[in-house]
Amino acid sequence: MDYLKSTLSRVVLGKDIPTLQFNIAEKVDSYEGVSIWSLYQGTKKEDGSPVSIFTFDCTKQKDKLPLAKNAFKKFRTIRHPDLLRYVDGVETDSNIYIVTENVAPLITQLNVRSDDNLVSWGLYKVGNALKFLNNDCSMIHGNVRISSIFTNKAGEWKLGGFELMSSPKEDSPVIFTYGGLVVDSSKYASPEIAKNSWNILKEHDVWVTDSWNYGTLVYEVYNGEFSSTNQLENTGVIPQNILTPYKQLIRASPKSRLKISAFIDAGLRPNGFFQNDLVQINLFLENMNIKEAREKDIFYKKLINTIDKLPENMSKYKILPELLKALEFGSGGAKVLPSIIKIGETLDDNEYEHFIVTSIVKMFAVPDRAMRLSLLENLGSFIDHLDNKTVNEKVFPHVATGFTDTAPIIRESTVKSVLLLAPKLTERVINNDLLRYLAKLQMDEMPGIRTNTTICLGKISKYLSDSTKKKVLVTAFTRALRDPFPHARAASLMALTATLEFYDATDCATRILPCVSAVLVDKEKPVRIQAFKSLDIIVKRLEKLVESMVSVELNIVFVFFQFNSL
Repeated sequence: MDYLKSTLSRVVLGKDIPTLQFNIAEKVDSYEGVSIWSLYQGTKKEDGSPVSIFTFDCTKQKDKLPLAKNAFKKFRTIRHPDLLRYVDGVETDSNIYIVTENVAPLITQLNVRSDDNLVSWGLYKVGNALKFLNNDCSMIHGNVRISSIFTNKAGEWKLGGFELMSSPKEDSPVIFTYGGLVVDSSKYASPEIAKNSWNILKEHDVWVTDSWNYGTLVYEVYNGEFSSTNQLENTGVIPQNILTPYKQLIRASPKSRLKISAFIDAGLRPNGFFQNDLVQINLFLENMNIKEAREKDIFYKKLINTIDKLPENMSKYKILPELLKALEFGSGGAKVLPSIIKIGETLDDNEYEHFIVTSIVKMFAVPDRAMRLSLLENLGSFIDHLDNKTVNEKVFPHVATGFTDTAPIIRESTVKSVLLLAPKLTERVINNDLLRYLAKLQMDEMPGIRTNTTICLGKISKYLSDSTKKKVLVTAFTRALRDPFPHARAASLMALTATLEFYDATDCATRILPCVSAVLVDKEKPVRIQAFKSLDIIVKRLEKLVESMVSVELNIVFVFFQFNSL
């Protein structure tokens, strides 16, 4: 089948009107047989974005049709960040299709044996989804197991498997009648169900069977698949700090079984099994909006030193988007930028363009000094990812306001940024706009800024047009030789020396040498030393230039006068 019609496609005046389409791609073979569904990779025709497509054959699995219909209904009506996200779907006489966010079966991640902290975060996410269903919705999931859990691009776990999801308040809840039809239902049945039937759940709280299955999930993610409930007592490699609540989850008596919400609370206590960097970072980011400014400052300082320890995909596809939201919408401010830049080092060019460039460029327009300073200080980390047009049209016009900022640190950082921006600026911008700003900064009240301006001008001189070099450089550098700040005079001498290739013999002899000679007797010894070094280099350069000058032969006539002796 080449495409799926959207659920928005309805029979209108007897005609089927397709509005959205999805391409079905490869089948996920590893998922076959573990569920009533077959899983396919797919893409949205409109933009090519990846999705996952679950298909159910109504003809071949007619007895399980109530399960598929129930799952389809629950996907459309129950939403939570930790549940598998429904995108679209359609039900026909022969098939049911459910389109979800792009995911992979959890078993794929577990087979790689990923970071234990990632498993811990996954258990938290599934537990949180069940807490929502049990406590907030008064619903039973009834099908908690590895095959009902999927991972997104970031590696986060998403709970699916909605075939048995029911509320005891519904008319004819599916779980009571058809619970035994799910794959391996007897294996995962809680003791009270195994002893009686699924109807026994009517006598218990909605969470009892989900708590049992959550316990078996804990067992299987650490120890692998079990074949008998007797194996659950052998805890294997389940971490020590999770053993006590795990054993409470798998108690035979429903009344003494631990609620999933209590399991989560235990894990979040000091020294609990959810107290690790990955879980705590994600929880903080998900609750960023209710955090105090002081808490955020502490968090960002810790984060920059922790990023290298986190799973790369989690950093790229979960933490980075959250940080970018914090950057753009004000809750993170300038302090979040270093962490964004650090995660950006792991991205390829296309990912960097997609995730970071747009957000960072927007920030240059923000009238916040702390943000501007952070952008300028980190410019070297992302300037190569900005194209020339973006720099000229969206970055430099905002950066240029820093040349006249009342805060010296902004003016100084702006001057330093020119070294990185200059290679991307157009000839018009660099020879006109930029030079006007630098000319004013040569007379800045702060001596350090005047010095750095001279150094900057020397370093960007190669990007100036020939006419501008001849007209501007000598004037700017010889003016700096008269600066009262010794470092500015020394910088001017070095700049003149570094740019000698741009001057002709006349410039060297009549405009540069006289000014350099004046500082041979400068009151500051470092300036005098530099002046003599510069003078030597300039003279040698002048000698070479003079050698190439055209010589004119003159016939000199000597007139000898003979004086007669008186």
